[in-house]
Amino acid sequence: MLARRPQRTQRMTGVEFERPEEADWKSQISNVTPPSSFVEEADRFSKALDALSVAPKAPADQRTDIFALVDLYYQYALDEVGILRKSSNKSSGAGLRRLDEVSNTSQDSMDLDDARSTANSVDELERWEQEAQVWDMLRRLLPLRYSSRNTLRPVRRDISKFQSGGELWDEFLQSDPIAQERKAILESLQTSADESRTDIDELVRDYQKRAERGDIITHGWLHTRSAIKVQKNVNGWSGPLDPNSADAGQLVDVNGSNPLVTQLDPDVVTRQGRKLEPQDEYFERAIWIGCYELLRRGRSLNEIRDWCIERTEVWRALSMSALPLSRTEESNQSSTDPLSLLLWRRTCFALARQGGTDDFERAVYGILSGDISSVDKVCRSWDDFVFAHYNSLLRGQFDAYLLKRSSPDATAAVHQMFPSFNALQFHGDASSASERLMSTLESNPKTSAEAKTPWKALQAAIISNTLPQYMHDLGVALGKRANLKAPSQLIPEIDDAAVSVDDPRFFQLTDHQGLRLATHVHLLVSKLDQLEGESSPGPKSRRAQDTIVTTYVSILRLTDMIDLMPLYCSKLQEEQAFFTLSRNITQVEDPNEREVLLKLMEKLGMNTAKFIAYQPKSLLEQYPVQDQPVPAFGAFTVFLNGPATLKYGRPLRPDFFGEVPETLDPVDESLIQSLEWFLLVDGLWDEFFQAGTAIYKRFLKGFNLHAARALSERVRCADIFKRKTDIVVPDETDMSWFDDIVSGATTCYIQGQEITPEQVTAAKNFFEMECLVRALDTMETIASSEAMAQDPTEELGRDFWSHVGNEVKCIKSCMRPLLTDWLLESVEEDVDFTYLRDAYLPETIIGYVSVLHFAGTSLSRDNLLECMELAAIIARKDADVAAVLMKAGRMKEIVEGFANCSKALAISSNEKNRQGGSSKKLRELGWTRELWSVKR
Repeated sequence: MLARRPQRTQRMTGVEFERPEEADWKSQISNVTPPSSFVEEADRFSKALDALSVAPKAPADQRTDIFALVDLYYQYALDEVGILRKSSNKSSGAGLRRLDEVSNTSQDSMDLDDARSTANSVDELERWEQEAQVWDMLRRLLPLRYSSRNTLRPVRRDISKFQSGGELWDEFLQSDPIAQERKAILESLQTSADESRTDIDELVRDYQKRAERGDIITHGWLHTRSAIKVQKNVNGWSGPLDPNSADAGQLVDVNGSNPLVTQLDPDVVTRQGRKLEPQDEYFERAIWIGCYELLRRGRSLNEIRDWCIERTEVWRALSMSALPLSRTEESNQSSTDPLSLLLWRRTCFALARQGGTDDFERAVYGILSGDISSVDKVCRSWDDFVFAHYNSLLRGQFDAYLLKRSSPDATAAVHQMFPSFNALQFHGDASSASERLMSTLESNPKTSAEAKTPWKALQAAIISNTLPQYMHDLGVALGKRANLKAPSQLIPEIDDAAVSVDDPRFFQLTDHQGLRLATHVHLLVSKLDQLEGESSPGPKSRRAQDTIVTTYVSILRLTDMIDLMPLYCSKLQEEQAFFTLSRNITQVEDPNEREVLLKLMEKLGMNTAKFIAYQPKSLLEQYPVQDQPVPAFGAFTVFLNGPATLKYGRPLRPDFFGEVPETLDPVDESLIQSLEWFLLVDGLWDEFFQAGTAIYKRFLKGFNLHAARALSERVRCADIFKRKTDIVVPDETDMSWFDDIVSGATTCYIQGQEITPEQVTAAKNFFEMECLVRALDTMETIASSEAMAQDPTEELGRDFWSHVGNEVKCIKSCMRPLLTDWLLESVEEDVDFTYLRDAYLPETIIGYVSVLHFAGTSLSRDNLLECMELAAIIARKDADVAAVLMKAGRMKEIVEGFANCSKALAISSNEKNRQGGSSKKLRELGWTRELWSVKR
């Protein structure tokens, strides 16, 4: 559905729609070169998201599609992890080979390059691993939170009936939605550990090496067995040694400092209070680390058994076999009564708290019993701590379930004789336990730094089911950062003292991949909430959450991914969508590209007509003009200060528009662009002329002639008529085409209906202001030509005077509407029109007299005759311009201008570049040159 561009620039360039002072926050985005993968990933993610917008479906089907999309995003992340791991391994190997081959001179440089490359690869790999974990959590939890999972309740079986452990476990999960979520979270943590942690054999390699047994991983405590055997042979002992006997005192380790165990059964160390040989202690630690990692990674019971059998330590697998909480579905078919499972858990708890010689051994039994403190000691990361607590909670829930399935007398005895850790009581109310745990991890010195990273903060919000609050706070943080140094006109700042701008839990404006992730998570979860019929967030919260999307849209624009912006804007509320999209398309100037965007918007269900009409209206509202207008009279002038001459009349200023800027003010540019969009669609007649008239008034009231000229060149009234009606305008420089419509000589039809007088009037105001601007523009051009004509060093040929003649013809056409009822007829009375008449008509008409004077002495005396016709028009009783001239106190000036033209006409004895009689039109009006010729 989305159109693709053949080439995208990797460097983020472009200008944020802004006032100059807004560049500070924008530079945080635009001055960063994104990873090459960002453009590709943004493309892939948008295509997948776009599929949800293709056709409307039933809510249940939409939910299914969203769950499938989350699975797809998870697979995307896994694919990236796999690619990066392979690339990292190849790079490491290549780097080692190169270091053997290069000279010492270049080695340092290559080492530095390799270090940088490796660091970047490691960072990117870690980032993708974190993203994969986010999507994995969502794909497991969303189907549980957004489905009718609570409708099926198992029927409790007879208490006395024996069942397998697997059956009891399944019944427990089906009966408790909270348990299902906790199990899903544990599985996600196990999956992440299994995919990202170091291989177990590699993890224990150093301990295996210290065990001094080469590649032998079987036969248990080799060094201790050998030491006992040696002592028995030397002393002639036979049979098991009593650890309390005098003979046992001679049995010490290789260092001679610790008494050695006298037997080799698994619990001998704790039972006798003696030591193993140091090498065997390393071996033992390696075994327990392996067992811990197998449980932490959610390996199946079969995998754990195989690992232990390989080391001839099968008893360890048996001790973990009662209820292995693995990621894979495996069933325990052995018949087990609930009481046995309760006793087994409490036995493991006793070993975790009181037994064992190694922290990892106690951590293994801590996992099996649902203890926390024994597992916490070996936790190294935020994930480990979350795993320890959720494992404890889930096993505590199962324990409570088993207690209900057992007889009261048996459970009372179990409670009295065998203590256990009650995680449910430790964490308190189940509805808020997760949120409190996440808060505790943020304050825990061991996990605080990691817990406050954006990735873990997002995962914490997913686990604790507080995503809406996290997204609200993220939006607030982004808004504050965007407005930190100067107000942003695109991303508003939301007043919320609870969120700090420096909070490290939220993605920075420069973290493009993080914001991509946050945006898609927010959109999908918000859609699910909507499908569930949950109440919409309040306006403030909605605005904060939408800030995430608007920030991401800006990133898409700055990475030249313009065609993706409508998709994300369509997910916003209509007005916010229009605002965000309109402010981010200011760099789209090609009409074809604009049409593509409009087609995309239509396919996404956006109202393109409303969007086009919204743009100028919202810009005018967002950037109002200060209500302190310059006094109308004398605000600008088209004249130089020099006296009038017989040859040229009153001298015109060549550059009275002022110095031409390299670019228009961004607001002015956007206002003009907003009108250009009207040329792409049918209809919107009233909306266009209402907006266009308001924009012309804005420019002219502010004497912003450069912007007004740009508007008159890029969005002409004739173009609107040609686009929206059946009228044909053969020559746009001849403004009489509009007079024909006003007088009824030409009838126009728009959408098959004749244009009403009100519609013509609405267009007339726009047309009249366009005529003014084009007249002034032409006047400035003629003024420059006049200056060149007075320069004796200039060589002026036929082409020059031909050009001047064309400009004079153009200004005559543009001035005609200004001389009769200019801005006096409008749909509604408007005081601004009175101001514009006062500000522009006197200066423009007096300047026009000077133009005709220059043209009359330089081109043809007919122009001087037309000046006399102008005097007649002003002198008519019904002439409205005379009142304006009188009001401005400029009547004397125009009379003097006419007098100068009369003198020039009277003494002119020849013509330049033209021979023959006066024009037919002038002769019809009674004006002839002979009338002004002086006979000698």
